Amino acid sequence: MSQPNGAEVLIDILNGYGVEAIFSSPGSEWPPLWEALARRQAANQPAPAYYNARHEDLAIGQAMGYARATGKLGVCLIHATVGTLHASMGIRAAYHEQIPLLVLAGESVTFGEGPDAWVGAQWGRFLADHGGPARLVDSITKSSFGLNTPAVLAGAVHRACALAMGAPQGPVFLSLPFEHLHQPAVLPAPARYALPATPQPDRAPLQQAAGWLKAAKNPLIIVENACRTAAEAARLVQLAERLGAGVVEGQHPGFVNFPRDHALHAGFYAQAYLKDVDAVLMLESPGPWYPPTAMTPPAAKLINIAQDPLRERDPYTGFTADLQIQGDVMAAVDILLELIPSATAGADQRQAAWAGRSVARRAQWREQALQNAGAMPIDARFLCHELNACLPDDAVIVDETILSHHTIINVMDRLKPGHFINALSGGLGLGLGMGLGTAVGLKDKLVVTFVGDGTYNYNPGLAALGFAQQYGIGMLTVIFNNGHYRSMQMGAEFLYPKGAAVTNRNHVSSPIAPNPDYGQLAVMFGGHGEKVEDPAQIRAAVGRAVAAVREGRPAILDVRIGDEIAFLARMFGG
Repeated sequence: MSQPNGAEVLIDILNGYGVEAIFSSPGSEWPPLWEALARRQAANQPAPAYYNARHEDLAIGQAMGYARATGKLGVCLIHATVGTLHASMGIRAAYHEQIPLLVLAGESVTFGEGPDAWVGAQWGRFLADHGGPARLVDSITKSSFGLNTPAVLAGAVHRACALAMGAPQGPVFLSLPFEHLHQPAVLPAPARYALPATPQPDRAPLQQAAGWLKAAKNPLIIVENACRTAAEAARLVQLAERLGAGVVEGQHPGFVNFPRDHALHAGFYAQAYLKDVDAVLMLESPGPWYPPTAMTPPAAKLINIAQDPLRERDPYTGFTADLQIQGDVMAAVDILLELIPSATAGADQRQAAWAGRSVARRAQWREQALQNAGAMPIDARFLCHELNACLPDDAVIVDETILSHHTIINVMDRLKPGHFINALSGGLGLGLGMGLGTAVGLKDKLVVTFVGDGTYNYNPGLAALGFAQQYGIGMLTVIFNNGHYRSMQMGAEFLYPKGAAVTNRNHVSSPIAPNPDYGQLAVMFGGHGEKVEDPAQIRAAVGRAVAAVREGRPAILDVRIGDEIAFLARMFGG
């Protein structure tokens, strides 16, 4: 057997770590890998599935969605420094959201000089930059490294996979020279594969925390990114019930961390409760309240548990705590369950009180939705009410809306743990990719991606539809279309309520006009598309779109909604 080249060693390492999917925006540095994959497929040998994403934003989003949905390592291939710059927003999002990715970009170290060194003229003319691609993402990755010799290829890739999956998880970036992939490998793939054990929380501070929580008369739990699975959420339910503690999910929960219809679900905005609480347990909650200093509970014991409790990846937080506990959050929950084996004093009475608030809060949203059932443009509350009622039980929501996000999480209380992924991470344009990556990872589920019309315009929409058509991956995209970049307009309204922009209705940054029929884009790619303007037609339109998705075709529902600021403004201080 001939000596394997670097590309074959790369595949061996990915196989060793159980990688099942590679998402790639194609570039001219990857022919050695493509040939190696083709040889493996011809010989019926194991190799990850290769998905051709057509755009770097789509590829990085797909790797993120796949990783977030499955808990597995996402792998993304991009093109040189130019592709790295395209994908950098997604890499940054994965860094801050602790999503495990191996991101590989190509470069050249010979530029075609010397024997057996063909790489293509484009490398010297267009694609090379000082420092290479790894330099560009140094501040937004756990590690970035440009391979300087083929001797380190096997070791660097092997370590990068483990490093990305190690706590706290995040993206690891390697630039792999074309030559190192094409030429015979210096070293084979390592024989041993082990991910680092997740750091466990110290028991001593958890004993202190348990004492405070048991003694508390009004405890509160704030959680944002702790419970990816239903089993994890069930353990948090046990803890909350033993404490009789309300559970706030935070304004931008990454998952459904706690059943939205549970008596102890206290909504998404902690500010209303902070002045009265005497103990707050924060679980993977990077932004529990705002403003951070002014809203800090004055008399409560604050317990913060996270893989990175001080958020060293961020330049500033402003949050303090009486206990900062680092380690696996669900392991900490299990220890607290052991230390708090039964209901604490007053837990039943507190749960009854929270139940009354929870029922009233959800009823108010539902009543407001029904009161506006006939509104045209469609009231976003009624749209969410209808989606809540008619989406199938296997639906998984990937949400990249901004203002509508708050309506969605408050109204759609049927969403269960394991059926929601938040795709909003500071930048827009990743939602369609994350939805498609989720669909690849959860093939037995119906994936529904929510975007605003402004958000949709940031996404590579044509590439996403082409990908769905090529691979037969059905995904329903629901566009919450208000015809504006509405969150941009909100700032001017709050800061300058009597200013020229408001007085003259001249919001120069807001309108998206003319407003096209986005549904027709899906039709162009063999899918199903509709513009929905009549609220009475929502359920029927959803049924038709879901049927198309079940057939493996993309679907877009372009739903024309009204202005949400009138009922959301109070959440933002307006």
